[in-house]
Amino acid sequence: MTTFRFNPRPVTWATVKVNAPGEDGIEVQSFRARFLILPEEERQALANNPREAMRQVWLDWEGITDINGQPVPFSETAREQLMGYGYIALGLAGAYQRATAGIETKN
Repeated sequence: MTTFRFNPRPVTWATVKVNAPGEDGIEVQSFRARFLILPEEERQALANNPREAMRQVWLDWEGITDINGQPVPFSETAREQLMGYGYIALGLAGAYQRATAGIETKN
């Protein structure tokens, strides 16, 4: 039997699926995001400010490239730019919600 090891500030990776607009219509794309899982009380305190909540919990990423296919390194500036697009914000919110529930989707 495995013992439960409680971590009050867990960090996990989750797949973010994005319905990205393109010339031929919507295309489902994905990347991986590293999230800090906040306790429920802290999540509720940020409920009315989803952008600030995402600033606090979105710590890193893998698999984001620019239009030329070059990797985009994680930075606060790049994170702010990405969060400014509703379709990306929706994908992030869904991935974070699944991560807080302990549900990971496969690519």
